[in-house]
Amino acid sequence: MTLPQLRKLSLLLLTAGTFATAGYAQVKFGIRNGLNISEILTSDHQIAIISGSPRSIRNFPKTGYNGGIFLSIPLSAKFSLQPELIYSNQGATGKPSSGYTITATESYKLNFLNIPLLLQYKLPLGFFIETGPQLGLLLSAKINEDIVGVTNTNHYHVKDSYKSTDFSWVLGGGYVSPINLGFDIRYNLGLSNFSNTNSSKMSEAPVQDGSIKNSVVQMSIFYLFGRIKSRPPAIEGN
Repeated sequence: MTLPQLRKLSLLLLTAGTFATAGYAQVKFGIRNGLNISEILTSDHQIAIISGSPRSIRNFPKTGYNGGIFLSIPLSAKFSLQPELIYSNQGATGKPSSGYTITATESYKLNFLNIPLLLQYKLPLGFFIETGPQLGLLLSAKINEDIVGVTNTNHYHVKDSYKSTDFSWVLGGGYVSPINLGFDIRYNLGLSNFSNTNSSKMSEAPVQDGSIKNSVVQMSIFYLFGRIKSRPPAIEGN
């Protein structure tokens, strides 16, 4: 998907949200922003080329951010459908795992446009749980390599070393207040191997070989535009 197509898709959802909130008060348009804690799940014995030599790599979580727009479409009193467009900064921090001396650090920076389609179930007091599939479109991929004893950082643009799409499943829950401000916590579990590496690409940059999948914890706040929820009436005594 090209950048103009992404812009058209974002504009379409934004326009749909505007008309939905204007024409049908129960359908709401929202914005969200938050923090990612991401990691790349790998097959055993991951190898990367560091300073021209193959090294076994172990991944650690890295922090990033997410933000985007969504629609909340009620299906019943308890269920609602929530399609979203979310920019997500993901990846991992890789370090050589052989021995105890850290000779290099690889920062894998993967930027996605994620399109989750979530089913939400409303719980009492404003709480909810949510789950559903997610399609990820890879926008860019970069590796920053810092080697011990070397002042300069090596930068590699490696988008062609990964597949253009990623599939995952979302599990989460959260809370929305009577003033339409809320928060949620999600876990995005990668279902597909999005590695596209081969031996020639590995010789050029510290891209890991084998099977790799995304793993992301997201903590976000959001706001829903539309009718403010009315508080439940107070229970009067006899």
